[in-house]
Amino acid sequence: MDKYTLKTAFEKSFLGLVWRIETDVANGLLAVETRNKDTGAPLFSVFRYTTGISLIHEMPYGDRYWTLAAIVDNKLILRAYGQNSPDSAGIACIDALSGDVQWEQFNYAFLAIQDEAIIVRHRNFADGHEQYLAIHHGNLTQKTEALNKPMRQNIVIPQRHDGYIPAFLENYDIYGDLFHCTAGQNNVYAFHERDDQLYRIRLVVSSDSGVLADKVVISGLAKMIPELFFMINKQIFLIGNNKRKIVSYLV
Repeated sequence: MDKYTLKTAFEKSFLGLVWRIETDVANGLLAVETRNKDTGAPLFSVFRYTTGISLIHEMPYGDRYWTLAAIVDNKLILRAYGQNSPDSAGIACIDALSGDVQWEQFNYAFLAIQDEAIIVRHRNFADGHEQYLAIHHGNLTQKTEALNKPMRQNIVIPQRHDGYIPAFLENYDIYGDLFHCTAGQNNVYAFHERDDQLYRIRLVVSSDSGVLADKVVISGLAKMIPELFFMINKQIFLIGNNKRKIVSYLV
């Protein structure tokens, strides 16, 4: 039997700081909003998360009051927000495969997204009066029964591990919380370790027979991070290099 190894899927570096991540699992896409450290201006990227191949890389759109709302059906949905309020009129749709602007709406504020429609409110109303914009053309559309269904995402967020620490982890220098999730028949554990005055993150993959692999996947952290990774199917994603890189591993 071949020895188990934790395989690197890709490493993706950015000039800006990783600010927000959204997924289009149906089409295998990851959308990333990064921010210029000095100006706060947003930049938007899209790549295929199984390979790391870029479709859009740090494309600018709008000022610092624009942000990533979602990526659905190969469409990148961006929204404006107010200086003193989370809601502000302004929605844009970008083709995730080409980076072309598909449509813009400056009379509606983004509220949420469901299936093939965006729930919005006209800028003249402070509350209520919800309407729906079609994702593909940005025009008003009627609510249907399909819009009541939540968007389905196959994303796993690890949970804090409570209770006893498995015996095979007792020799590791676990600092802070221990996080855990399953990947098929295997278990994935992640935790911080101290590295002089810095921190690093270690992944440990185990089965019923014990540790299959362990690896320091992120190092040089100035401070501990609250969310160590997320997983799609059996692929793990981490943010490293102090928010300037996304690293992915196949479990």
